[in-house]
Amino acid sequence: MSIGEYLLFSDEKLTEPFEQVEGNITIEGVDFDCTCVMLQSKWGNYGKFNGENLELEHFIKRYQNYSFEIVDELYGYNQVLYSGYLSILETEDLVQMDISIYFTGKIIYDTKE
Repeated sequence: MSIGEYLLFSDEKLTEPFEQVEGNITIEGVDFDCTCVMLQSKWGNYGKFNGENLELEHFIKRYQNYSFEIVDELYGYNQVLYSGYLSILETEDLVQMDISIYFTGKIIYDTKE
């Protein structure tokens, strides 16, 4: 299973006009035993919350129609952490979410331009 099948991204161009560019991220050599999704609170809720930590495969099976807006990216040695907001298409709720991925291959950004 390729992470690129499940993650779409949009990026802003750094020249005018400042438009978002859509595309796919493919991460090669993912270790699914060391990859997880952390669902946190609904957007805008502060204080205590009940979160959920899921294996990526369980997350993908549970959520079929969703989009994930990446707000922040953190890269380390063979690992990446994407933080952002999960939008489930059947609801209007946004949920804070992190995806932590351990991998041994390349990260490929494939834009639709």
